[in-house]
Amino acid sequence: MRHPVIAPLLAFALALSPALAPAKDKKKMADEFTGTLISMEVSAAMGKRVQIWVESYTPDDVAEGLIKTLSEQGQRPLLNAVTDLRVGTIKLGTSNGYPISVARQRVQPDGSRTVVLVTSRPFVGFAPAAGTRIDDYPFGLIELRLAADGTGEGTIVGAAQLAFDPATKDLSVKTYATQPGRISSVKAAQPKS
Repeated sequence: MRHPVIAPLLAFALALSPALAPAKDKKKMADEFTGTLISMEVSAAMGKRVQIWVESYTPDDVAEGLIKTLSEQGQRPLLNAVTDLRVGTIKLGTSNGYPISVARQRVQPDGSRTVVLVTSRPFVGFAPAAGTRIDDYPFGLIELRLAADGTGEGTIVGAAQLAFDPATKDLSVKTYATQPGRISSVKAAQPKS
């Protein structure tokens, strides 16, 4: 038996659907990574798949400006500066994804590399639930260490506090958690040669 209300609603939904429209070309990614999250702090996330899409890496001049903001004004002005930047997406498990505000990589002569990704908000489950401490750890951070073949491991700081010492040129990262999480079995979909 057909339901008289469902048929018109289905027809209306299909009429609005762009399903028959030609597919647009997907933007080529600079890098794509997958891995598995290991965290003793966030047991619900243990074993979740990590997917990372880097559309582009943050240019040197932009990164230098962000470091200057952090060293001269602190992390709140840095957060304001990176909030509208988007160079990719990080997806943890079935989350909707976190926009990557900053993506940097350092390639070594042997082809190995380190990739650092910063988000303008902490990852769910890693951040303080409420209170004044929540504003002290406004960033999410991932560091991937990859061999020349594109495989490796990573570290995830789900709720990070950042500071920069201009004298030593050191970026310090403080985690809200007792220890950072790990990302195991990292693989680049398009290894760099």
